[in-house]
Amino acid sequence: MTTRNLKEVTAVTSLAERAHATAVFIQRSAAISIHGSHRGEEYARIAVRLAAALGLDADDVTVTPDWLRCRTVPGEPALATVTDSGETYTFLVRCSYVEDEPFELLGPCPECAAQVPLADVRHLADLGMYLARGPAPLTDGPLPSSYPDTFANDEAHTGACGFGAQH
Repeated sequence: MTTRNLKEVTAVTSLAERAHATAVFIQRSAAISIHGSHRGEEYARIAVRLAAALGLDADDVTVTPDWLRCRTVPGEPALATVTDSGETYTFLVRCSYVEDEPFELLGPCPECAAQVPLADVRHLADLGMYLARGPAPLTDGPLPSSYPDTFANDEAHTGACGFGAQH
């Protein structure tokens, strides 16, 4: 069983076998991570959580440091990327040790085109709702409620943008 990857276990119906394969995935990821075992385990857990939310295999999720939003405290932000059917989706995980925090789908800011959080995604339906409607237009009024709370102050906005940490 330890030599099988998560994709091979997908067809297995036993909860115990899937749980074991997931534990092996996390252990293996921690052991081979170029970011160290602690960060490797953290990134593997992010991959497992996002994969479960989107109905994917954890092997289909790539997690990397977010050098733009990095801090020097536990739970540094990370980027989780999924490519499916030629489409790439990148999610920001602001605090990896908070298991119920939503993933923030990154996309171009309607004002400055920087990659910023456009939607909170907790499960596949959230992503589907966003993909069906896209980002709400920005007006001079209040920020539409469909944007995540973090949109307005995200560090990725350009200096000329009316949003961002500098404003």
